[in-house]
Amino acid sequence: MNMGLDFSEIAVILVLILLFFGSKEIPNILRQTARFLAKVRVYSDKVRREIDEIARIDEPMPNYDQEVIVKKNAIREKYLAVRKEMPQKDRDDKTAAIWGHLGNDDAYRNARSVMMYVELGSEVATREEIRKLIAAGKRVVIPYMNEDASMGIGEITNLDTDIELGSNNIMVPVKEKRNNFFKSDIQVIITPGVAFDIYGARLGRGKGAYDRFLKDMKGRIPIYAIAFDCQIMPETERLPFAYHDIIVDQIITESGMRLKKATDPLTPAGTPYTAG
Repeated sequence: MNMGLDFSEIAVILVLILLFFGSKEIPNILRQTARFLAKVRVYSDKVRREIDEIARIDEPMPNYDQEVIVKKNAIREKYLAVRKEMPQKDRDDKTAAIWGHLGNDDAYRNARSVMMYVELGSEVATREEIRKLIAAGKRVVIPYMNEDASMGIGEITNLDTDIELGSNNIMVPVKEKRNNFFKSDIQVIITPGVAFDIYGARLGRGKGAYDRFLKDMKGRIPIYAIAFDCQIMPETERLPFAYHDIIVDQIITESGMRLKKATDPLTPAGTPYTAG
C-alpha cells in the first residue's frame, strides 16, 4: 500500500495507533487514511490542472491548433462574405422566422434570464427581441470583452441607454451596467457565430472569448446559436475542431432547429443540454 509516506513516517503512525487504539484498529485506520489521501491527491491534481490551464492562456497554441486556425480563417472569410451578400429584405424575413421558432421552445420561452448579444453587421438581428424580453419582465444580460480577452456580462434594462459602442464595433453594456449579474443566474444563452456544422460546432470571430465563457455553462443550461441557413456547412463537412471549442446545444435558423444529434465517434466531444 503506497500512501505517499516513507518508512519512518509510517512507523511513527503505527506506533501512535498502537498506543492509543490498539493493534486491532491498525488495518481499519490505514484503510481510512489511504482513502483520505487518495481524495486529497485527486483534488490536488484537479487544482494543478486548472492552474496549468490558466498559465497556458497566453502561450502559443500547439502546431495542430495553428493548422486549425488557418483552416478556420478560410472558412470564416467564406461564410462572412455569404452572409453579407444576403439582401436586407431576406435577412429581415429570415430573422423574423428564427425568432418565431425560438418562441416555440419551452426552455427559451420559460427562461427568466437570457444572455443575448447585440447584432453586428449582417448577424441575425436581436434588438427587437431584446426589447420584447425586457418589456415582458425578463432579465437580459449582454456580453462584453475585458482587457485580458475574457468575457464579462452586464444586465441591461433599457436598450437605448444601457449599451454603447465598444471595441471592434461591438455594442456592449455601459460601464455602469457591467458585472452586475451573476453568471450562475443565466438560464439560457443565445450566441452568435459566423459558421456552424450540423453537429453543433461553432465558428466565431477568432478571439475565443465565447468558448472560454461557455466552458463553465456547458451541460448546465441551454446554449443556443442563431444563424441563417446559409451559415450552416453541408452535412458532409465538419468544422475544424480545437481543444477549447464548445459545441452549442441547438442551432436555430429560418428553417427551424438544425442541429443533428451525432452518433459516430468522429463527432467532437460534448454533452448537449437536455431539460429535466
